[in-house]
Amino acid sequence: MFQHIIQELITKAITQQTEKIIEKKTKKQIKKEEVYFQKPHLFISNYYQAYAFLLTLPFLLIILTLCMIIQFKNNHLDMVIICVLLILLLITVTYKQNHKKLMIAYWQDILIIYNAKGTQLIQIPAYYLKQAIIKPNKLIIPYHQETWVIQINKHDNLKEVEEMLTYFQLL
Repeated sequence: MFQHIIQELITKAITQQTEKIIEKKTKKQIKKEEVYFQKPHLFISNYYQAYAFLLTLPFLLIILTLCMIIQFKNNHLDMVIICVLLILLLITVTYKQNHKKLMIAYWQDILIIYNAKGTQLIQIPAYYLKQAIIKPNKLIIPYHQETWVIQINKHDNLKEVEEMLTYFQLL
């Protein structure tokens, strides 16, 4: 009888100790995974190009406006029209470049694309990334009826895109 009680106490002590060890190891593993998986990797596509246009736009607008005034005083209306068209073209290109700027977040098995204002545009599962077309200057991701393009620029995000492709084992 005493032997049975001692055997139960030893079994309980061993199981409790084993449970503690397993719990400790799983907590460590969960913490490692949380650090690795819960924090998304982020990068921005078309960031430097968009800001280059935004920074140079005011200077170019001032120069074109001065040229337009000078040409108007000299009665060169054709040059005034060209300056107005160039101003409209610069504003349009800057607007388009700014809206092409995307923030990319990826972790675990998902890729999320945000626009320049921080609004989430789409969540793409990693399965669709395996179908992506990788070109030297862009990554084309077909997803349902849409095609998502991530610009790749050596001055902008080449390292980050390569890290993402390695993360999803596409390189």
